[in-house]
Amino acid sequence: MSNFLGRPGVWQTVLRGDTLSLTCRYKSALALVATLIVSGCASLAPPTPGPTSAPVVSSETTLPQKNLPGAESRPAAARPGPSASTGVPAAALPPTSSAQLPGAAGSQAADTTPQAQALRFDGNLWDRIRAGFAFPELNSPLVAEKEKFYLQKPEYLQRMFARGGRYLFFIVEEIERRGLPTELALLPFVESAMNPVAMSHASASGLWQFIPSTGKQYNLSQNWWVDNRRDVTRSTMAALDYLQKIHAMQGNDWFLALASYNWGEGSVLRAVKKAKGKGLSGDYLSLDMPAETRHYVPKLIALKNIVMRAQSLGVTIPELANKPYFVTVEKTRPIDLKLAAQFAGMSVDEFVALNPAHNRPVIAASKNNELKIPADRVDGFMKAIDRHGETNKSLTTWQPYTLQAGESLESVAKREGVGLAEIEKANSLKSGVRLLPGTRILAPHRSGPVDEAKVESFVAPRVYERVDSPAVYHTVGQRENLHSIAGRYGVSAAALKTWNGVKKGVGKGMRLLVRPAQSQTLLTNEQGQRSVVSSQAQVVQVTQLETSVKEVPAVATRAAASKPNAGTRASSPQARKSAAASVRSTSKRTEPVARVRTKATAEPRKPRRA
Repeated sequence: MSNFLGRPGVWQTVLRGDTLSLTCRYKSALALVATLIVSGCASLAPPTPGPTSAPVVSSETTLPQKNLPGAESRPAAARPGPSASTGVPAAALPPTSSAQLPGAAGSQAADTTPQAQALRFDGNLWDRIRAGFAFPELNSPLVAEKEKFYLQKPEYLQRMFARGGRYLFFIVEEIERRGLPTELALLPFVESAMNPVAMSHASASGLWQFIPSTGKQYNLSQNWWVDNRRDVTRSTMAALDYLQKIHAMQGNDWFLALASYNWGEGSVLRAVKKAKGKGLSGDYLSLDMPAETRHYVPKLIALKNIVMRAQSLGVTIPELANKPYFVTVEKTRPIDLKLAAQFAGMSVDEFVALNPAHNRPVIAASKNNELKIPADRVDGFMKAIDRHGETNKSLTTWQPYTLQAGESLESVAKREGVGLAEIEKANSLKSGVRLLPGTRILAPHRSGPVDEAKVESFVAPRVYERVDSPAVYHTVGQRENLHSIAGRYGVSAAALKTWNGVKKGVGKGMRLLVRPAQSQTLLTNEQGQRSVVSSQAQVVQVTQLETSVKEVPAVATRAAASKPNAGTRASSPQARKSAAASVRSTSKRTEPVARVRTKATAEPRKPRRA
C-alpha cells in the first residue's frame, strides 16, 4: 500500500472503506499514519498541488458526523464523502465519540465509529450488522410467512447473500456514519436481491430500485453514457438521504418510512389520515395498503430474523470479512472498460459487477469519474496504468466517428477488425439498420491515436437511417365506408379513391390500399428524439381496368339502377334490393384495386315489375 500511496500517476485515487476519506497528497503510508497519530485525526491541510500530471493521492481526514435519525438530508456538496478504508491499521487510529443506535430501547451507549467497530467485529461483518439492529418487532403473521418463503429457498438465499458481499461493507459503513439502524443494509435484498442491474416493470433500477424521476431528484445521472441509479456508492447515499427524509416526514416511524419508500410518501400520509379518521392508530399495520406494500416490510423483518438466528435455523450465511471489498479510484481520462478490467486482473463480468453504472465500452471521465477496484488489486491496477502510460498509448480505442458516403457499419467494423454486433451494441443500434452518411457514432479506432477530448465531449449518437415500409391493405368489413376506413388509418377518403381507382363507394370484401409503400429518412438526435427528415411514397396510381364482355350488361344495369326509371320506380323494394345485390356481385377489379370474389358469371336478372 505504501508503494501505491507514493507512486506518481495521472489518476487521483481515493481509498474508501472506513469512515476515513483520503484527499491530500503524501509520499508514503508511513507518513500518513504518523500524521494521523500526531494530529489526533484532525483535518489536515493538503500541500500545494504539483503539476497536473503528477499523482494526486489524497489524504484529508474527516471524522464521522452522525445525523439524527430521519434528519433532512444535506446538499451533496455539504455532505461528508463516503467512508474509506486506507489500509491503515485500526489500532493506529484514535477513538472518537460514541453514539447510541436509534430505536434500540434500553441499549447501552456504544462506540459505533468505524474504527471501534473494526476492533469489535474483526473478521465478521454479519456480527457487526446484527449488533446494529434496532427496529421494533412487527406483530404480523406475514413475517412468519415470509420467513418460511425464504427458508424454503436456501439456494436463493445463498446466491443473494454472496452477491451482496461486494457491496455490504460500504453500505454498513454509510449507515453507521449516519447513525441509522443496520436493518436498512438488508433493504437491497428485498428491493433487488442485491443485484445492481436489476430492472423492474416500472423502470426502477439498481440495488435500491430508483425510478427515473426520483433518481433525478437525488442527482443520479441517467444518460446515454451512465445510469448512476446502478452506481453502488452514489445510489446508496441517495437512498439513505431519501430514507432519512421520509423517516422524518412519517413521524420517525421506520415502518411508515419503509412503506413510503415502496408506495410513495404521499400515499402513506393519506392512508394514515384515513386510518385515523376511522379511529385507528395510523401505524403501519392499521393502514389500508396495496398488497405489495403490505408484504414489503414483513419481507425485511423476515430477512432480519433469518440473519439474527441463522445458526438455530440451520441457514449457512457466506462469511463476509469486516473490511472493504473495493476501493474507489477517481479517473481523469477515458479508458476502455475491457482494458480497465484487464488492469484490475478481472473478467469483464466481474468488473461490471462493481461498476454497473457504465453503459458503454469506453468509460468517460466527465460522465462518472469513479472506478471501483477490489481492495486487494488496486496496487496492481495502478502499476498497470503506469506501464501503459510508458508506451504513450491511449487508454481507449473508441472515439466519435461520422460515416462518409459509401461507408456502412459493416465496412467500419471490417476495417477496424471488430464484430459488427459489437459496434451495434456500443451504440444501442438495432441489428440490420441502414445507416446513411452523416451518422455520428462511437466507433473503434485502432489504426491511429484517439482524441480523448472528443470522447469526453461526445453526448450520444446522431443517427440517420433509411426505413422502407411495405404497402398496407385493408379488407372492407360490414358497415364500413371510405370515410370510416380513412379515419382509421389517418388518411383522407380522397386519397383512398385515388390509390384504389374508386370513384364512388366501397362494398364488403373489397381489398383497399390504405398506406402505400414508402421510403423514409429518419433522424434520431442526441436526446433520443426521432423525426422524419424526408419521405418518398411509392404510389402507383390505379385506374379502372377494362371489363369483360359478360360484365358489360352488369355495368349497364348498375348505371341504370343509379337513375331509376318508371320501371324501377314501380318495382318492389325486394326486387330493387335483389338487383343491387346482383350488381355488386359482378364488380371485379385486380390488385391493388379492391377485389370482390363472386360466383356470378351470367348476366343478372332484371327486376320484376310490381
